[in-house]
Amino acid sequence: MGLENVVSDILKSAEAKVSAIVADRDSEVSSIVEEAKRTGERITGEKVASAEEEATRIRKQEISGANLEVRRMMLNTRKEILDETQRQTAERLHELDTESLLRSLIRAHSDDATRVYSSRQDQPLVERLCDELLEDKLTKLEYAGNIDCIGGIVLETEDEAVRLDYTFDTIIGEVSERSMKQISNILFG
Repeated sequence: MGLENVVSDILKSAEAKVSAIVADRDSEVSSIVEEAKRTGERITGEKVASAEEEATRIRKQEISGANLEVRRMMLNTRKEILDETQRQTAERLHELDTESLLRSLIRAHSDDATRVYSSRQDQPLVERLCDELLEDKLTKLEYAGNIDCIGGIVLETEDEAVRLDYTFDTIIGEVSERSMKQISNILFG
């Protein structure tokens, strides 16, 4: 019986060691699984946070781009309205009886200028006004030709050193440039 007791003791000892090893292994596996779960949750949390940050960044970028596009469209619309206002102003000036204005300009500068230019439409009137000055013996102001404008005149000295531009196009442009903010406030508030 002694041998059986020894074998039984060895088996019990081996079983105890196997149980201890299995318990250690299960404990370590459990620890590894818990660590993996924590790592997975941490990585998932980081990825979710990163995705939310990216989504927020993209949303802000899209909103910013949309706002910029809206501002650009509003500015383009305002520019179109201002251009249309300027075009309508030019049309109305084109329809006015400008004889007294042109007469005043020509007489005021007849001592300085020797040539005058006008639009094709105003040519007969300006030639007649130059002839009136010649008849009144005030000065010799000659009609020098047509220029591309909606109305008004350009006066020039003999040596071409001085050129006075009283065309409506130039006047409208200068007034628009000087008064753009005020015009914009009137039209758009």
